[in-house]
Amino acid sequence: MSLPVPSGYKSILSSMILTCLVALLCFLVLPQTLTAQVSTTGKIAGTVTDSSGAAVPGAAVSVKSDALLAARSTHTEADGSYLFDLLPPGSYELTVTAAGFRTQSQTGIVLTAGFTATVNSKMQVGEVTQVVKVEGEPVIDLQNNQTSTTFDQNLLQEIPSGRDPWSTVAQMPGATVGTFDVAGNNSYQQSAMQVHGSTQAEQVYSYNGLDLNWPGANGGYTQFYTNHDSFDEFQVVADNAPASVPIGGIYMNMVTKSGSNQLHGLAAAYYLTAATQAGVKQPVFQGSPVPTGSPFDMTRDTSTSLGGPLMRDRWWLFGSYRRYDLNQRILAVTDQAGNAVKDINHQTNTDLRSDFQVNSKNKFSFIWLYNEQNRFFRRDTAYQFVTADASWKQIEPAYILQGLWTSQVTNNFLLDFRVGWNKIIFPLSYQANSTGLNKQDLGFSTETGAAPNEFQNPAWVLKWSAGGSWYKANWGGNHNFQFGFEWGDSYNSYINKVSQGINAIYNGGTQAFSTPFEVVAYNTPTTQKNYFRDTSFYLQDTWALKRHITLNLGMRYDRFTTYFPAQTTDSNLTFPQLFKAGFTFPASGDLVDWNTVSPRIGVAFDPTGKGTSVLRFGYGIYYIMQGTGLAETSNPNGLVTLTFPWGPFSPGCTQCDANNDGIPQLSEWLPAGAKPINSSGGAQINHNMSRPYSEEISAAYERQLWQDLRVAATYYYRTKKNLYGIENTAVQPSDYTPITTLLDDNGVPQPITNGLTGQPMTLFNLNPAKVGQFNMLVTNIPQLDNNSYNAVEFTAVKRLSHKWQVLGGFTIQRQKGIFGRGFSDEATGDNFTDPNNDINRKNNYLNLDATYVFKVDSTYELPWKFGTSVNFQHYTGFPILPTETFGGLTNAGVNKGLNQGSETVILQPAGIQRLPSVDQLNLRFSREFVLNDRWHLTPTVDFFNLTNSQTTISEVSQWSPPTGGSYLLPSLAINPFVTRFGLRFTF
Repeated sequence: MSLPVPSGYKSILSSMILTCLVALLCFLVLPQTLTAQVSTTGKIAGTVTDSSGAAVPGAAVSVKSDALLAARSTHTEADGSYLFDLLPPGSYELTVTAAGFRTQSQTGIVLTAGFTATVNSKMQVGEVTQVVKVEGEPVIDLQNNQTSTTFDQNLLQEIPSGRDPWSTVAQMPGATVGTFDVAGNNSYQQSAMQVHGSTQAEQVYSYNGLDLNWPGANGGYTQFYTNHDSFDEFQVVADNAPASVPIGGIYMNMVTKSGSNQLHGLAAAYYLTAATQAGVKQPVFQGSPVPTGSPFDMTRDTSTSLGGPLMRDRWWLFGSYRRYDLNQRILAVTDQAGNAVKDINHQTNTDLRSDFQVNSKNKFSFIWLYNEQNRFFRRDTAYQFVTADASWKQIEPAYILQGLWTSQVTNNFLLDFRVGWNKIIFPLSYQANSTGLNKQDLGFSTETGAAPNEFQNPAWVLKWSAGGSWYKANWGGNHNFQFGFEWGDSYNSYINKVSQGINAIYNGGTQAFSTPFEVVAYNTPTTQKNYFRDTSFYLQDTWALKRHITLNLGMRYDRFTTYFPAQTTDSNLTFPQLFKAGFTFPASGDLVDWNTVSPRIGVAFDPTGKGTSVLRFGYGIYYIMQGTGLAETSNPNGLVTLTFPWGPFSPGCTQCDANNDGIPQLSEWLPAGAKPINSSGGAQINHNMSRPYSEEISAAYERQLWQDLRVAATYYYRTKKNLYGIENTAVQPSDYTPITTLLDDNGVPQPITNGLTGQPMTLFNLNPAKVGQFNMLVTNIPQLDNNSYNAVEFTAVKRLSHKWQVLGGFTIQRQKGIFGRGFSDEATGDNFTDPNNDINRKNNYLNLDATYVFKVDSTYELPWKFGTSVNFQHYTGFPILPTETFGGLTNAGVNKGLNQGSETVILQPAGIQRLPSVDQLNLRFSREFVLNDRWHLTPTVDFFNLTNSQTTISEVSQWSPPTGGSYLLPSLAINPFVTRFGLRFTF
């Protein structure tokens, strides 16, 4: 099997071979399970010298912390250097002892996940029994290149937010999130996230350093909803990630709390109701107020945790439980009585952790995380207005099991082993009062009657890994070699049922009677099974040279395969005349077998040698993650659709709503000889296509400005290559003929006009002999390689000290390129053979592009133990992509001129029009009461959306002739100002 390397990188790889050779040899002589993973720990490194600056070899160095079950010790090398790796996050004391010198002890060394603290000790001549105390902590990481943000306990607990992963990531400089949360109103639906040009397929939910995403689709989602109070730290690794991190996007590393030698615990409750919420301001559309938003009826968030020793210095236990209830009203959708429909949810979490120190060198941890996510009215996100009877009922259990083992083989050689199992059964059920027929209106963006389908999603992920860290001094500098291997096996299954076997599609009309448009027929009931396996190996060398330069040289190998087993279609299909019933499909074999190598290069330079500033440069290739999406798309036992025309009533028309009741009858949409105008599912995979990847470059300067306040300026560049999409190989672009007129509803030829701009348009008509011919192929689309992201970002970070803390960032960015709807969206017309889909594809602002992003998190301790904190976020409004659907049938049932039925066309590139800019300000006031120096009781008052800026954050983007219809109709606004009361007890 070949190992594709992007052109131009071979010289870079060859320059890395010498520094990786030693780590590779070590790997070969160790067991084949050996590896390392993304860091859940930190490091302390430094050099011990005497007053003249000469090295002190053989000095005894030790570290202790409440985060460690047992103290760790080592000796300095011949050049006086030392390293402590795999240290859990916490506050450390480092002690240096050497004959003829006073003992030196430095306290307050704060480690977070992935942070390297450089602590150099200058020894004073004297007796060993004389102790020199030094206070303070390193502020700048002088070795690492990765861009990361760590949310410690203070940021997690004291910043007013929604208490979920998406609200936490939203506080990260440069990050944009698809939802705008107010007091947790979006905690029950995961959000699209991006940072510095990343996409949803560059997003990992890592638990204690092990990737355990939901395996479906592109692999960038989760099915596990977390307990905010169970985290010790929440670290987000973004750009310049080392070779241990598979992606260059949002890598969320959630570190579970552990016990300690001292009994500690927490009990917390947060509560709000409609009575503590401001009134809803309805946006105005075409002179009339529009009901929108999802205000609270009530939220109640309670949690408790307890940790401590079962055996001091040997066995620690920790446990936590959370229940979160959230009840809202969806103002845009009303029941028959005119009342806003309800959205009722509740979540529970149980978390257990056991840490056991087998001996002074070996530690074993076991972690069990359980989540139940119950959503009683989950709505289809494809439409903005979904009634209660068209929503799903979701009762979802999921759990994670993990085992962790850390072994200190020698002072400079450590091993780390991890195994994880993630199991889910994700069900979406029909509501008891549904009519049985799903109705979707493209013009009004509504969904009524029943949910589009009912399904179950059994899935699991098994991951195991092992890692090594070896410190070697005096090899042309000091080296910290890290090397790793990870193996995963993932399964994802869908069991689908569609009531009556169809969805009815409408396109505008009147509020009283939507215009019938199309019928989508499904091959249900059906069950599909899909698998993928991924294996990775990496080598990384943190090479500290003289002259205060550190090279981070890494190389990562990944293998990805995906397939489906032999399966048989159901023998009782709703439409056996359209789909094969009782047919057995053979196993696919490997649909793709990708073997890729990616370099990671970083340089960190301390220009003054004082440890107060650093220059960084980073370059890397990051292959975009994958799930079972390719197997799902090509699985012949997957969900397949055929779309048929179904137009308005007219005498003599057979393919129409013949009885004018707005309900599709079989004879209306499937008469003899009827041909589908579109299809989805069952696409073939180009087995020779290449794996998509991101190429990233960054340059940064970071400086300690004052005390422990550090500021930085960074430039980011990213581009994506080898992206894939859909082609219909049964049709050629030459089979399309340009046309400039279509029939109107009365059958009169009219020029085709862009409804938004008023300019004439040219569409493309398919050869009638090719209508209904589909052979969809997933393959690389070269034109999608035209994309780029550029940004300059300014950040300020200060840990909590001297009564205040800050995390802030200002990002100026642009992400532009060719627009793509995704490889699985052939049902909506995004196949690259159809030239209608190329209209206005170029020069789009992509994804969640926001020109300016500004974030500030800050806490300040006022006198008399009063406290305050602020969470402010500003975003330029996201791009709007306006579309219009052309074609269909006239009032007389005659084709308007597009043989293929209809085409949804982009009217202008995304970003020419944008949603309004968003400003959100959250504020907290608190007062801590301390009893006996141990018991802490803290009541809190949180003010969310303090300015009550109920900004519109979603609008209908479909233009409907002749005047636009519901185009730019507000469909969602930020929730109004609300006050949340809390009470937290800790000891």
